[in-house]
Amino acid sequence: MDKKSQLKRVLKLYSLFHGGKIPVLSKHEVNPGLPKKSRKNYLYFTLPPALNFQRSSPAMWAAALKTYQDPKTNYLFFPEEVVKHAREEVQRDLLKHKLALQQNKHTDIWITISRSFHNHFTDDPRELLKAGNWDVLGIHQIIQKDFRKDFPYISGPKMANYWLYILSQYTDAQFKSMQEISIIPDTHVLQCSLRLGLTNEHMSSLEVAATWKELLQGAEIAPVQMHPVLWNWSRNKFLPKV
Repeated sequence: MDKKSQLKRVLKLYSLFHGGKIPVLSKHEVNPGLPKKSRKNYLYFTLPPALNFQRSSPAMWAAALKTYQDPKTNYLFFPEEVVKHAREEVQRDLLKHKLALQQNKHTDIWITISRSFHNHFTDDPRELLKAGNWDVLGIHQIIQKDFRKDFPYISGPKMANYWLYILSQYTDAQFKSMQEISIIPDTHVLQCSLRLGLTNEHMSSLEVAATWKELLQGAEIAPVQMHPVLWNWSRNKFLPKV
């Protein structure tokens, strides 16, 4: 299948999704409904994504909301408070509502990122984004190169894009170079890419992301905008057919 035909199928799928023809999970990134532009909202949609790997994403967000709403664990979402607590306390409270599943790794990730925001960006993700000029490439430079060790997992190729995508959907962030936020090659995206004939089973996640970027170059949609389309199409057993 040539590129023109592949793009036609992808755009048809995109149209079907936004036309309501593909059922969506009504509650996925559940949240406390904070003001979009607030520091609290940016923190809520920054810290949990760092733990959103090798697990159910809806379950992770459900755990994040329970943790946020619990007065005894709410402090976890504020770097200036996390740094005041002992590691054992942070670990216990991350595990309480199953926000953390890997008790040591998840605890260390959460503490490291909280400490980084506290030490370098006045406890505020917006300051990091501002330092990157609200440009995807500038932000990637900060978290993937300049401060890579300070932002475990959200500095990785998948999570860096997932985090910025989540911010673009649930905060007032308006990023420059949105086309540089690649599609997030999770299981659903990998399966859909195969089903659409864009990839083969031997391709790496990075190769799959590169394929989507090349396919959509010059199109009106950015690769990451296909993520919810593919995620829900996969869950709906690849129906409707395209």
